[in-house]
Amino acid sequence: MSVDKVNSSCRAGKESEMIKSDKRDLTEGPLFFKIIAFAIPIMLTGILQSLYTMADNIVVGKFSGDPNALAAVGSTSSLVNLIINMLIGISAGASIVVSHAYGARQDRMLSRAVHTAMSFSVIGGLSFMLVALLVSRPALALMSTQAALIDSATLYMRIIACGIPALAVYNFAAAILRSVGDSRTPLYILSSSGLINVILNLFFVIICGMSVDGVAYATIISQYLSAAVATGVLVKRGSLSYGLRFKELGIDGTILGRILRFGIPASLQSSLFGISNVIITSAINGFDQAVISAKTIAGNIEGIIYVTLNSYMHASMTAAGQNFGAGKRDRIKKSVLYCLIQVTVIGIVGGCIMLAFGEGLANLFVDPLDPAKDVVIARAMDQMSILLTTYFICGIMESLSGSLRGLGYSISPMVMCIGGVCGLRILWVLTAFRLDTFHTPVGLFTIYPISWTVTSVMLALVLVFALKKRKNVNKDLQKEANSL
Repeated sequence: MSVDKVNSSCRAGKESEMIKSDKRDLTEGPLFFKIIAFAIPIMLTGILQSLYTMADNIVVGKFSGDPNALAAVGSTSSLVNLIINMLIGISAGASIVVSHAYGARQDRMLSRAVHTAMSFSVIGGLSFMLVALLVSRPALALMSTQAALIDSATLYMRIIACGIPALAVYNFAAAILRSVGDSRTPLYILSSSGLINVILNLFFVIICGMSVDGVAYATIISQYLSAAVATGVLVKRGSLSYGLRFKELGIDGTILGRILRFGIPASLQSSLFGISNVIITSAINGFDQAVISAKTIAGNIEGIIYVTLNSYMHASMTAAGQNFGAGKRDRIKKSVLYCLIQVTVIGIVGGCIMLAFGEGLANLFVDPLDPAKDVVIARAMDQMSILLTTYFICGIMESLSGSLRGLGYSISPMVMCIGGVCGLRILWVLTAFRLDTFHTPVGLFTIYPISWTVTSVMLALVLVFALKKRKNVNKDLQKEANSL
């Protein structure tokens, strides 16, 4: 009997209680409801993150005493999201490698993947931090950030940059946990750290009289707490196959190569998504300050729907990845179908509910004494009326992309998303948006559902091809594991 088979037998015993409590083995049992159970904690995690971000903006918008503070924070959102999405993209590579090894019951590969991923998260996080500190102001200037906002925006951005290492460590740790089916622990961690973030926001802004700097400090403190706790969870589970043991930290070249092979295309895709959003933000910055504030408000509210639907990217990737490793082709097909059904229903219902409460939520962000209040809320509602009713298409796109990545396809979804989302949006800004008919905020945001639809169709065609091609789905993985 091979070492890995012995290890798998041991793991079955040692981890049985874990499986019963907070892990979801998506290779066995009723898949439809297991996907729901796996996705719900990720949804709640994302929703809580969005609510905490909303709290940041509400506090800085209402209590800082600086009329430019909300717009200054909003003007950095695309740049901040660009960095975050790049890190999440690379961590997706770790998630795929871990889920494949877990599904195939290759414990040695699983352990090496965990330790390589966590080691790389520190190196990558520090590198991203240095770059962000250096380019913050030039990047904001390139985005046409208004003169009245750029000093505050630069201050906020540089403080946020100092939290990037923590953000990297947390995202890699959370990716590992989700890959073995534990989507609850990241929820518990972010629930606690997010609450601390809100309390610190109130303390720094109201008690200490700070502005955007106070909100930024609160954010990075909570990020380092999240990273510490997530790392602690993996260390506590050190006796398990995916546990973290400090003495084993290091970079395995073969494993890192696989992580980067999956992660770099995802990161590049996220980066180009971010760049297209930076270009759209630059176009928005050409309008008056009411429109900029409205985009910030609408973006916070829409973010709740986005993270809800984005949970199915993680669910589809993990379900496809685990079953790919286990060699269960029929369950891969079922996971694709079930994720698409669930994300469509949730997207339509959730979008309509959020739109119904949109105006009331928008009022939370604006000082009631602000003379531009009615204009800001009207502009925010214009944006939400377009996006919230069509966000389910974005969910379909994310779910299809996740399934492809779970099957080990990293280049195809990247190319489809770059062309269908980034390319179309940039082309729209450079062509249609310049026409008088579309040179409005509403005209600008019309491209979002168009780009989601085009990309979803392309991804669906590629996925049909991929499902036909994958027959002995874990054969190569078994060979690679045995060579380690």
